[in-house]
Amino acid sequence: MHTVLLIVNPISGKKAAKKILPTVVSEFEKNQLQIKIIESEYKGHIESILNTYSIEDYYCCCIIGGDGSFHEAVNGLMKRSDNLKVPLCLVPAGSGNSLARDLGILDLKIAINSIINGKKLSVDISKIDCGNQRIYTFNIAGWGMVATVGINAERFRWLGTSRYTILSIFEIIFKKTNSANIVYYDKDNKKHELNDNFMFAVLCNTIHTGKGMKIAPKAKLNDGLIDLVLIKDASRLKLLRLMSKLFSGKHIYDDIVEYVQLSKFELKTHVTSQLNIDGEIKGSAPFELSVIPQAIEIII
Repeated sequence: MHTVLLIVNPISGKKAAKKILPTVVSEFEKNQLQIKIIESEYKGHIESILNTYSIEDYYCCCIIGGDGSFHEAVNGLMKRSDNLKVPLCLVPAGSGNSLARDLGILDLKIAINSIINGKKLSVDISKIDCGNQRIYTFNIAGWGMVATVGINAERFRWLGTSRYTILSIFEIIFKKTNSANIVYYDKDNKKHELNDNFMFAVLCNTIHTGKGMKIAPKAKLNDGLIDLVLIKDASRLKLLRLMSKLFSGKHIYDDIVEYVQLSKFELKTHVTSQLNIDGEIKGSAPFELSVIPQAIEIII
């Protein structure tokens, strides 16, 4: 009989995780899965659990939470001193659920069945080095407006998920560009260098981010590459028009967008600025990113 390590983020998605926990437990038990439940108690607790917990006897580690909870789980595994890994799986209970959208498991029943069926996929993880800090990302690393909106969104949670769109419009109206030196190596390992003003840069391993935006429509979880979406300085009108294309993925064909699939990326700035990593405000530019192909297993 398999045993599942079930980690629940009780505050994820307006406490949605706690509400669905009994259903998850019931379905697992019906299918002969034993369960060890741990409830996270503070920000960073899931990372701490998976960094130190004895995981060798578990079939998988199931996270009931959102992208932030899964981000912690990935970082906990990737930073283990013993290099042990356990397959990760997700029952989505967050506000954005980018990974769940890519995997087609937004529906609770589908998510539970995918875990019971146990099909595994090795996926890429990217490591980010900024100063003396190393952070791992499975979803996005954003700089510029993407990070600024994320920072301000914490103060406007009462607006719900619409706060991201509203704050993005305000950022465009009070347009602030960011000067940067960018070096990247494309999928053919050819070096490119850019020096310019940009609205933002976002590196994506998933197609979706935010509440269903197809920010990187060509992204794949296991192709050994991460997709760069780079928005150049442009007029307010052009930027507002671009926003309307983000949910369809058609923005990548716009002349103010550079879309590249790459393996290594470096961004240097004169001013230290925060990053948005998997929806969490952490780390800062300047930074370097490199893809670690098929670094962990997930159950899909």
